[in-house]
Amino acid sequence: MITTRTNVHTQSGNRIIIEMGGARVGLIQSCSPSDDYGLEPATGVGDIHVSEWVPTLARHTLSVRRMMLITQSLRNLGIATINGDNALQGLVFDILFYSRDSGEVMRKYVSCSWGRGAVDVSANRITMEEGTLYALDASGVDL
Repeated sequence: MITTRTNVHTQSGNRIIIEMGGARVGLIQSCSPSDDYGLEPATGVGDIHVSEWVPTLARHTLSVRRMMLITQSLRNLGIATINGDNALQGLVFDILFYSRDSGEVMRKYVSCSWGRGAVDVSANRITMEEGTLYALDASGVDL
């Protein structure tokens, strides 16, 4: 008798679904979120040793790289900023990371703003969109 089991010890990109602004965005090659809490050292006069690290600013940054589709782009979805006038509208959206296995939200970035974008056009390569986004807050523990 042969017994089988599902190997679920690690989380991988092929088991995560990313949603931006309510739309599931296909063909994302990478999304690298980072959280920085702007730690500042607390020291006293005459003492060079840090007594504690004080958080001063929560900065949630996401770097996204995805294949550009003919029928759908981040600009068409209203996620990427088109120009300066569009940026002044202050449009924000949420980014969610779902577990493909359970469907549960693993990590959520709230009120994201498009900070910077670029397009990579290279010979004999798929055209790629890149962007840096900034979120006001983050929640979830599984990612």
